[in-house]
Amino acid sequence: MKKFLKVSFVFVLLITTYLLMNFLLFDKWTLHQSEHQLNSDIENHNNNHLKQISKDDKTYKFLKNEKKINIVSQSDNQGSGSINYYRVMIHNHSGEIYINSNHAFIPKNSTIRSIKIL
Repeated sequence: MKKFLKVSFVFVLLITTYLLMNFLLFDKWTLHQSEHQLNSDIENHNNNHLKQISKDDKTYKFLKNEKKINIVSQSDNQGSGSINYYRVMIHNHSGEIYINSNHAFIPKNSTIRSIKIL
């Protein structure tokens, strides 16, 4: 019985730790995935996708001419539901990014809905 209680306690502790870390790091993980997606598109010269997600020509030209993107969060998630909205800095340029979030609480891949350099 003591062994069962110890195993149960460890199991509950691991689940609680995982959920707490997920809650605390949700924004960082979502932006990291978006940064990875943008860098992949830039590296593979996927200009069609960059054009689709860019809100205007200025943003498209900026993304197309960059070698690598670094996204720094300026706010936490300001969106609602399955749409996440962040104010960000991209190479010392203010911007905003909308992300389709495919998860409620446990992280899965997120996709960029749109991005704009202000």
